[in-house]
Amino acid sequence: MASPQTEDGYTKIANEIMDALCRIRIPGEEMQVLNVILRKTYGWGKCEDAIPLSQFVEMTGIKKPNVLRAVSGLLSKKIILVIEKDNAMAKVYKFNKDYEQWAPLSKKITLSKKITNVIKKDNEPLSKKIPSITKKKKKESPPFVLPEYIPPETWQAYMDTRTKKRAAKTDNALWLVIKELEKIRDQCGQDPVDVLNKSIRSGWTDVYPLKGNEIPQKRAAW
Repeated sequence: MASPQTEDGYTKIANEIMDALCRIRIPGEEMQVLNVILRKTYGWGKCEDAIPLSQFVEMTGIKKPNVLRAVSGLLSKKIILVIEKDNAMAKVYKFNKDYEQWAPLSKKITLSKKITNVIKKDNEPLSKKIPSITKKKKKESPPFVLPEYIPPETWQAYMDTRTKKRAAKTDNALWLVIKELEKIRDQCGQDPVDVLNKSIRSGWTDVYPLKGNEIPQKRAAW
C-alpha cells in the first residue's frame, strides 16, 4: 500500500496557480507533460530545467510523437515556454506562471443567465430553433516545433530548398512534412535525416522513401 509523505519531498505550487489550473481545460496528454515540467522544475525548487524527450516518455508512458504534440498544445496555450540553448543536449522547459497570458481560459456562466436563455429559446418558433448550416471553422495548426531527432542544420538546409522553390512554410505545411517523415520511418524503417538529405540533394520540397541503393548500410535504431 502506497504511503507517500511530504518528508520524502514535495512540489511547492502557489494556490493562485492551482486555482488558475482549475479554470482551464487541458487535454490528458498535455496535462501529463505539464506535470512532468512542474515536477522537474518546482519539484526541485527551480523555475526552469533542461528535460530530455526520453524523460517525458519514461515518466508519462507516452510515445515521442504524442509528447511533441502535447508540448505544442501547451505552447499554443502559452502555459509553458521552451528555450533552446546553444550546445545544450536538451531543450529547456519553463512553466509560465503568468496565468493571465494563458489561452483559452474557461468562461464563467451564472446559473440565472443560463436558465434565462433556456426559457427564452423554448418560447421561440420551431423554425428559429433549427440551427442553420454553417461552414466549420478551419482548425489552426499548433506552432511548429522541430523534433529533437532532426538536427537544426539539416532542417535549415531543407528550409533553404523550400525557400528557393517558393514552397509553403506555414506551421501546417511543416507539420505535414514531419508527419510524412514519421510515416516513412515507421513503415520503411528509414532514418528521417537520411530522407531529408535526399530531398535536399535532389532539390525536392517533399519527402519520399529511399530506394534500395540509397539506404545507408548502418541505420539508427528506432
